[in-house]
Amino acid sequence: MSYEDIAVKLDEIEAELRKLGFLDAFVGSPTQVRSAFGYQQMPFEQWLVAVFLPNARQALVSKDLPKSSQVSVAAIRNFDGYDEADTLISLLCGFDAAINSK
Repeated sequence: MSYEDIAVKLDEIEAELRKLGFLDAFVGSPTQVRSAFGYQQMPFEQWLVAVFLPNARQALVSKDLPKSSQVSVAAIRNFDGYDEADTLISLLCGFDAAINSK
């Protein structure tokens, strides 16, 4: 998968976050967290907006993508029972697949 394809996936994830009301403004600089997925620091949806998206976009620009991603696993756990997040989970699964297949 190309960098452009991953950029499109991130745009789709951002659009879905907006649709769900998790993202009202623009994506700013990444927020620092002390634990994976910001557990015990912030809600998961806030982590997606404040940590995941900005870091993923920075990694894309610098062409320094991670070797693997499991953000969809955390999304499945955190959004369990929240049917409105099904599209977001699907998009995050697509992101993981793109990263894990490169």
